[in-house]
Amino acid sequence: MNKLMAAATLAALSLASCAGSDLGSGANTIDREYAKPASEIWSASLKSAEGAHLTLRSERHDKMGGEIVACRANGDEVRIDVISLTENSSRVSVRVGPGNRNLANMLQERIAEKAGLGTAKTGPFGGNSLDATYISNFEASVGLARRTLSALGVTPTGEETHASSANIDGRLKDSTPVRIRMEKSDEQRTRVTFISGNEKNDDNKQFALKMKDEFEKVALLKRGGN
Repeated sequence: MNKLMAAATLAALSLASCAGSDLGSGANTIDREYAKPASEIWSASLKSAEGAHLTLRSERHDKMGGEIVACRANGDEVRIDVISLTENSSRVSVRVGPGNRNLANMLQERIAEKAGLGTAKTGPFGGNSLDATYISNFEASVGLARRTLSALGVTPTGEETHASSANIDGRLKDSTPVRIRMEKSDEQRTRVTFISGNEKNDDNKQFALKMKDEFEKVALLKRGGN
């Protein structure tokens, strides 16, 4: 009994040591699903918390998932919950008090990278891709790419824009990374590459095609609206 009371007291002190905890409705929680077992995602989550220089207050886990409670340097509490969905899939909920969604998203991206689900890329070891050149100036094409991912329900994760090239990144519900890359061909033409996943398979091939079809649909609607 004394051991149980001591453990409970330690847990309470750990939670109390985080100033500014946001334990309300959960509206600021960022959830993602991963096509990886809970054991792998748990390990990735713990490494991500450590890599973000958080102060670990408590952590518990079993084969069905677990919970990490940590604090930022300013005292804000960070909670990471891992839940097993199936043998090969899991869900992660990240919450940073008080309502810091940007940091929660950043931690989810760290978890994805640690789990081997980094940014979608082309090349011999990359995901499936399709490309086409469109009669559309570079700036307009970037806007079309944003609208395409939004229409497909893709969660945005980053955007990198330069004078003649741009990458719009996102993730699917199962955290598969996707990217639409634009490269300026001339003043009125843009080469667009649609990339899905980090490995070649039928699912990634189908989603790359889906992005291309949606991009062309959005472009057609925009021209019709003009």
